[in-house]
Amino acid sequence: MFTLVQLRCFVAVAEDLNLHRAAKRLNMTQPPLTRHIQALEHQVGAMLLDRSSRALRLTPAGQSLEKSARRILDEAAEATHDAQKVARGDAGGLTLAFTAASSYAFLPRLITLLRERMPALALTLRELTTPEQIEALKARQVDLCLLRPPISIPGIQTMRVYRERLVLAVPSQHDLANRPEVNLGDLSGQMLITYPPIEGPYFHRLVMGLIHVAGVVPAGVQHITQTHSILALVGAGLGVAIVPKCVERLLPVGVTLRELGGAEGVGAELMLAWPAQLENPACATALELIAQFSYS
Repeated sequence: MFTLVQLRCFVAVAEDLNLHRAAKRLNMTQPPLTRHIQALEHQVGAMLLDRSSRALRLTPAGQSLEKSARRILDEAAEATHDAQKVARGDAGGLTLAFTAASSYAFLPRLITLLRERMPALALTLRELTTPEQIEALKARQVDLCLLRPPISIPGIQTMRVYRERLVLAVPSQHDLANRPEVNLGDLSGQMLITYPPIEGPYFHRLVMGLIHVAGVVPAGVQHITQTHSILALVGAGLGVAIVPKCVERLLPVGVTLRELGGAEGVGAELMLAWPAQLENPACATALELIAQFSYS
């Protein structure tokens, strides 16, 4: 089978139609250039150069091969360039897992950053709960995770990328909706819609910890996994909910957000997690970009 070196030599000769000039351009002497051309002719099984006259000419077989040789060399150069980009982390694939709540505010900004700074990156997104993300990360099914703390897993590194305050979602016809700010103590006797302890442990602990410290005794607690479902139930008048402020981006009809007095020092944090031993160069490049920006 012919080699890329033989094709490069042949294309140079086809362009110059002069062995001496072609050899000089290729930074070699004429004898090895001649041997490369002869070896290529042997591989092809046809004469590529007409040497019967003083002026070197391409044979019909040579003219045909020249077109294919240029295409092969271009494709080889492109393949090399693509492989180098992947090795540098400028291209390739990246799988990013995220929680539903992170998609309201932080995730769109992160995607914009990656698209602008890594345009050749093939980005795959997976919406998973925090426990599901941790299992996927340990199994190397994803490269990066946007999830809620705490995360203390051997071999997994994290950094905080976002923090937002908590607000109160109330039915728009509720008495509390008429106040610019609602104190935590005012939630006693209200039906509370919040996240479950298993599927949403972070927000469950955050919300229940707040009302416990404030001495709030709700009329009842309804556990719902997804934020948009929580808001839908609030809109239906079934209760109130303490939620991250980012939900204002998807607020349904019938729901009003109010500032939450007594929760000023408490915020919902979002963490980025990744394997300590990176195998994907694109992941390393993405981490460098993310670390340079502040999103809080």
